[in-house]
Amino acid sequence: MIESVLMYLAFFVAAGISSMIGIGGGVLYVPILLAFGFPFYQAAAISIFIIMALSISASLVYYRAQLIDWKLALIIEPLTAIMSLTGGYYSSFIQIKELKILFILVLIISGYFMLKPIKEIQDKFFNKRKWGFWLRKFGEEEYSVNLIIGLPLSALSGLMAGLLGIGGGVIKVPLMVLLLGLPMKVAVGTSCLMVGITALFGFWGHFFAGHFELKTALIIALVVFAGAQAGSRISIKVDKILLKKIYAIFLFLISAWMMMNVIK
Repeated sequence: MIESVLMYLAFFVAAGISSMIGIGGGVLYVPILLAFGFPFYQAAAISIFIIMALSISASLVYYRAQLIDWKLALIIEPLTAIMSLTGGYYSSFIQIKELKILFILVLIISGYFMLKPIKEIQDKFFNKRKWGFWLRKFGEEEYSVNLIIGLPLSALSGLMAGLLGIGGGVIKVPLMVLLLGLPMKVAVGTSCLMVGITALFGFWGHFFAGHFELKTALIIALVVFAGAQAGSRISIKVDKILLKKIYAIFLFLISAWMMMNVIK
């Protein structure tokens, strides 16, 4: 009983943190499920299901705050979703140890880019006016989206999402902020919507592969929905640069824990 309460509390906190910075939270959910004894494939399937709950919850808040770039999401997300479906279905063809190593690499790379100065990278990739760049005006914000980089990297995030049971937000948020030039708040809101769509397709891949367990997933999804409501409301008022740094530290700590788990 105490173990279950601790697990649900961990999911509430993880959902709150994840919704603050626009990621699905799979990089936290999968390790939590593994820590409480769930097999990796089942943990990935449950994680993707509850990411959908977080996405719906947080997107409602960000929609009301007008922080979701719908047009950009519709351009980038279809290819990402297809790759997520593919990754989810074929995940069982890859050894669990190899998936864990891949997961660790995703965490470390994402954490590294979260700590990089935004302007240093943006100047290299999006502050230009030429073929392949899409000038966007969203509310009071104006930015130039590098589709040549954005589309393939977003597709890669979808594949990783399906394979590892994450929403892909750990890749999408750094991608949109650092390489596509979106303001942090718009990137967070748009990512929250997109990770839910990516997770939906990844979920069906895992479902058809027979990895899903409904009862536990539904209970955790309700906890995550509540946590995402709290986190996304706080997020609108909190400094995103500080959140980026805090989350990068979280990613490094989780990757270290996963590394120890793989070495055992």
